[in-house]
Amino acid sequence: MDIHIQTGGLKHIQQKLKIQAEKLEDLKGYWDLVGRFMEKRTIKERFDKEQTPDGTKWQPLSPARVKQRLKKHKKGNFKILSDEGYLRRIHYEAGKNYVQIGTNVKYAKVHQYGSKKRNIPARPFLGVNEYELRHIKGMLTSYVKHHILGGG
Repeated sequence: MDIHIQTGGLKHIQQKLKIQAEKLEDLKGYWDLVGRFMEKRTIKERFDKEQTPDGTKWQPLSPARVKQRLKKHKKGNFKILSDEGYLRRIHYEAGKNYVQIGTNVKYAKVHQYGSKKRNIPARPFLGVNEYELRHIKGMLTSYVKHHILGGG
C-alpha cells in the first residue's frame, strides 16, 4: 500500500512568507509609533510630573535658583527643568530598525546626569520604565499582527 501526499500551492506559501520576511526588514512604521509614544510619555510623565523614568521625584530647585527665577519672571516659574521650555522639546528619529529619542539642547546632558562641579543634581528625563517597555513590546505584537501578517 502506498500513500501519496501532494503539496499543491507550496510555491505560493513560500512567496507569501518571503514577502512577510521582507516587511520585517523595515519596521520604520513601528519605530515611528514607539517614538511618538515615548515623546508624549517623556513630556507627560517626566516634565509634567517632575520625575525620573522610574517615578522618583526630581530634587527641588535650590533657593538660589528660585531667587533667579523670581528675578527673571517676576511671578516665578517654579517648574523644574521648564524655565524656558527648551528641554521639553523632545523629538525622535525613526529608521527601519531603530528609534532615537532625545533633545538637541546642549545643556540637557548636565540635567540628565547632574554636575558635581556646577552643583546641579541629576534629574533624568530620558529613559524607559517597565510599564513603557511592556507597552512597546505589546505595540510590536500588534504591529506585526496587523501590518506584517495582515490582520488577525
